[in-house]
Amino acid sequence: MSFGDFWQTFSVEQSVVTLLITTVRILVESSATILIGILGAAAIRVSGGYNVVQKWLGPAGSLERTFRLLAACLCVPVCALGVIPIAKELSDGGMPRRDLAVLWLVAPLLNPLSILYAISVLPIWQCGVFLLVACVYAVVVAEVAGRFSEEPQNSQPSSLPEVTNGTTRLWNVAIAAGQIVTGWSIAYILLGMIISGLVVGLIPSGAFEKIFSYQNTTGPLETITLTGPQMVTPITFTMAVSAIHSTHLAFACAIVLQLLGVAWCGGTVLAMRSVWGIQRTLALLLVTLVLATTVSYGSYSVFPPAPGEEEETHGLDTLARPYHATFDQFSLALSQQLNHTDLIMQAGTTLLGILALWGIVVRSRRLRFREDPIPQAVAKPSTGRWNVELTPGQVGMSLIGVAGFGMIMLMYSIFPGVEESFEQMKKVSADAVIAVKTNKTHVAQQKLAEWDTVAARMPVGWVLRMGVPNSQQASEIRALRELLWKTQKQFAQAELTDAEVKVRGAELIDQFQSCRVVCLGGKT
Repeated sequence: MSFGDFWQTFSVEQSVVTLLITTVRILVESSATILIGILGAAAIRVSGGYNVVQKWLGPAGSLERTFRLLAACLCVPVCALGVIPIAKELSDGGMPRRDLAVLWLVAPLLNPLSILYAISVLPIWQCGVFLLVACVYAVVVAEVAGRFSEEPQNSQPSSLPEVTNGTTRLWNVAIAAGQIVTGWSIAYILLGMIISGLVVGLIPSGAFEKIFSYQNTTGPLETITLTGPQMVTPITFTMAVSAIHSTHLAFACAIVLQLLGVAWCGGTVLAMRSVWGIQRTLALLLVTLVLATTVSYGSYSVFPPAPGEEEETHGLDTLARPYHATFDQFSLALSQQLNHTDLIMQAGTTLLGILALWGIVVRSRRLRFREDPIPQAVAKPSTGRWNVELTPGQVGMSLIGVAGFGMIMLMYSIFPGVEESFEQMKKVSADAVIAVKTNKTHVAQQKLAEWDTVAARMPVGWVLRMGVPNSQQASEIRALRELLWKTQKQFAQAELTDAEVKVRGAELIDQFQSCRVVCLGGKT
């Protein structure tokens, strides 16, 4: 795309609306991973800092250490914004730049939640390519950062509490989390969201469908320019890659989107600059640019798009300006940008807001860390059979175990299995098809949205039950969701005639039956 395309479509009103919508969308999409990053940084602070982690990492400066860090990244669901508190905490504790660079830039690429969702909606070979690229990137980043001079880092270590136990440690974690959520880390997180909103406001709606085209040989370079400053959340990246695959666009651009959009953002550059300085930050960014360009152009011949014509898609909408970016249609544009959010994102947003309020209380009341109370004189134990005394730490761990078990049960209830999902869709589809054929716009939109929600949760429930849909099953689920999305949009814009709605109702039934036969096989 030329500069004239951006200038002709530029509007102050659209840019301001896009800034507000993008900030809200990124906050909602990344709230859970930001919350985990803050709590993880708080746990590191009260547990002894980097010294505790150092014992597990192995020999310094070795590949073994790098791959141990990769294994740790696979267990911590953080994004490019959520990893900032952890990185700054470990940097203050004296973590070597080689290890810190791997954690900072590769952890967002190995987010276990995004990998889980990607496996359910993307072909296995694409997931393998992304994991391979992440491992190669980790080795390259480690080698480059390992050559940085080990002079004292520009950091101001926070006051660390004494390592405590039981309820005292839980209190100290809460205090540390309150300090972090109102500290400099959250400032860089907010700046990352704002910079992303400013960049997205400059990109015309539907621009990435042209940029990602296989015939556009400058696509990777344009992707670097437009998505590098953006904060591409894991869910946005997964939807974009799914759209690239299903609409036969260039997979090379997806690799650039991974290295520049998911691993980096404006907040990453600013936070890294505060820790390492501008020269080291630009050195890592330059290495990323070279690697992304090399791998993307090298993959043009290795991973050509599947046969078929390039189609219109809504999976790339969150990377560019919304279609209704005006104050009059603000609520419509916001709802379209947030229609893919799930319970995890909503709960993360709520808990993050509560944690921010707690942080204000910690700062305003000047709450401080506590030390373990002086142990009382040991009382003579009773010989009663049930007289077993639990320490506060044991009680806390028991509560955490119960909460973890409850979370697993909640995930199983939110994401049902394949057979249960089709039973739910069967009930919803009957009402939806009737509403479509009778051209009842409001009811049809509501039922189609319910139908699409169940279809979206089915692959995740499939993976949670230790199964993975094959390529044919994934394509059938994707085709059903695309037809539901298309029908929902056409009803919203009143594009279907009375004759067309009857045909569309039959198409929905046929596609649902085809998807059910492929996914359930002999169980139908």
